Amino acid sequence: MQHLVLCSVSSGFVTLAISMGTRMGLFKHLAGMEGPKTSAQIAEMANMKERYVREWLAVMVTGQIVEYDKEQKTYFLPKHRLCMLGRLGYPDLMSQLALVAGDVADCFPADGPKGLPYSAYPEFHAFMGDMRERQHRTSLVDKFLPKIPGLREDLESGIRVLDAACGRGITTLILAQHFPNSTFVGTDLCEDAIQWPSEEVNKRGLANVTFQVQDLANMPADWSDSFDYVLVWDGVHDQADPERALRETFRMVKSGGRFSMVDIRGHTELADNMSNPASPIHYGISLLHYMTVSLYFGGKGLGAMWGQELASEMLQEAGFADIQLLDVPNSPGELHYLCKKP
Repeated sequence: MQHLVLCSVSSGFVTLAISMGTRMGLFKHLAGMEGPKTSAQIAEMANMKERYVREWLAVMVTGQIVEYDKEQKTYFLPKHRLCMLGRLGYPDLMSQLALVAGDVADCFPADGPKGLPYSAYPEFHAFMGDMRERQHRTSLVDKFLPKIPGLREDLESGIRVLDAACGRGITTLILAQHFPNSTFVGTDLCEDAIQWPSEEVNKRGLANVTFQVQDLANMPADWSDSFDYVLVWDGVHDQADPERALRETFRMVKSGGRFSMVDIRGHTELADNMSNPASPIHYGISLLHYMTVSLYFGGKGLGAMWGQELASEMLQEAGFADIQLLDVPNSPGELHYLCKKP
């Protein structure tokens, strides 16, 4: 047990060091090296202090990411490990969430704050936008849409689409660019998140998409039965009132229309998540972000791991039918709940 705890704590420090290396471009320098180099050579190449680089490399070596030659005192990053690091977004997120760990701890006492506001995470929307860009660049149109029978053809002909709780609106922008005959609306509660895609619309010359600040649990009254397809990607689990948010979503979908809710893959019962190696990550992010922002607004604090059983039940209670649970291409940690409005 002691060894297991020690490994877990060590992994946390390795994760933070990976985030530092990514942010400072050290992995790019390691990838560009022709053969192993000393810490002094790597520091000179990166224009950094050798002592800091050497200590960082020590974390990478003992974390079994970078190879070390004891005789030559040189370091080398194998290409297959670099490819794996490129697919990971969590280290950078962990470094952001570590900054608020103390503030979240202050919320634990009975007389402490309810939670933290979205403004406590100034870089969160940028991180999620970058992650969504990497995820959707090659899979959204060619792999995700084909799982929804007839949707791509409808988008090509022209339908009205809502991407709610859209953050920086990456999904909306990609779809709007691919399907000029359809009309897209992106909404999010955070004004700073919406500002970025609103500027991108002009840069990309898109005439078929608009963005506006809007609470998913309190959408405009005149939006009832007005969208052929509604999408909420990782946007329900941090809602203050997720039941109302789903009822509002149901209200906005046209009769016979479709709703895609993509959320974290997991089960409602804690014990059922024990075999999933990603569970500590999802529960940890939930503790440090999703749950606490919901509680800040006096909400339910649903959390990222509300699970497919509760999610399916809440979708049914909101009125949705024909609920299918589908895999999400290029994202094994998520589930796609495809529903219809009768």
